[in-house]
Order: sequence, then C-alpha cells, then structure tokens
Amino acid sequence: MILADLTTPTGIEKLVQVTGGTQSYYNHPERADGIATVVQQAITANPNLAHVKVRLMPNLPNAFYNYDRGEIILGVVNPDALAHELGHANNLRQEGLYRKILNAANGVARINNVVALPAMLALRMFVQDPERRDDILKSLSAVSAAIAAPGLLEELSASTTAFQHAPNKLRAVGTLGPAFMAHMATSMMPSAIYQAGRP
Repeated sequence: MILADLTTPTGIEKLVQVTGGTQSYYNHPERADGIATVVQQAITANPNLAHVKVRLMPNLPNAFYNYDRGEIILGVVNPDALAHELGHANNLRQEGLYRKILNAANGVARINNVVALPAMLALRMFVQDPERRDDILKSLSAVSAAIAAPGLLEELSASTTAFQHAPNKLRAVGTLGPAFMAHMATSMMPSAIYQAGRP
C-alpha cells in the first residue's frame, strides 16, 4: 500500500479492517474519515509523499515512520498520529545533512540509553574522587542532552506540523502531547541518570 491509497474508500476500509480492533489509547476507528483528509492535505503540500509506502500492522498500538526504509508503519486509525508521521516523512525523505545528523544522533542515543545506568554505577564505584566523578557525570549529562536534541527537535517539528493541520486542536493535543512527553522522557533518561549519580 502507498500513502495515496489512504485517500480512497478502499484504502480506508482496509486500514480499519486491519487495525480497527487494536486496543490502544491512540486507536480511534470512528475517526477513519479524517485519515483521507490528512493524507490529501499532505500530498497537496508535497506530491512526493503520495508514493510513501504504508505498512498496516495489526496489534501495533501506535504509528511510526521507519527512517531507514522510508515507510510509515500504521497500527492505529488516528488522523493526528498519521499527520505526525507524515511530518517525519516530509522532513526525512530527502537525503541530506539533516537526515545524516539525525540518524547518527539517534544511533548514539540508543546506545547511550543502554549504557547510561551501568556507566553511572561504574563511575560511582570506581572513581573515588568526588569532584572528578562529579565533573565526569556532569559532562556525560550535558553530552547526553546534546545527543538527544536532534531527535527531540524532529519530534517537535512533526508534532507541530500535525497540530497545525488538525481540525480539532484539543483532540490533537490529547494524542500528540502524551506521545511527545514519552519521547522526551526516553530521550532525556540518560542525562537524568548521570545527574542522579552526582554526589
């Protein structure tokens, strides 16, 4: 399926059939009519989006843009969630410095999410000088925040785009707000871990 298919009744029907039963905070099969509107607006603004691949995933309680494959993975019927992923697709489909920086930062951030706690504990255990340990942890916290910044800015950009095009702003905040806060919590966790380890 490609994005343009979601402007047709057949495409919308298939979306609801595949994902309509998914139990999720984000899934709203009753709002399926808004999907075609969101997709048409995006394609009108950027016709290249019409050919973005869309993979429908039953039992996936959310939606994602796969940077590596250039496809939207859709597991819910939610125009606001789809608009957010279309914001990513619009920003990231072009090859360029922005995408390379974002991919590198996201890769390092994933590694940092795994190593932050063991690193902080090792520093607490093996670096006996409190001032030196504090300097190292403070530096790691700052570097972690800097590494997280490109991904958070991309999330903010996609959410802002989705919010601007949302017909119901209050409903959009209910979808986009918690999702952004979850991204922020995950992205900033290493920085917080390093801060927590300071004397």
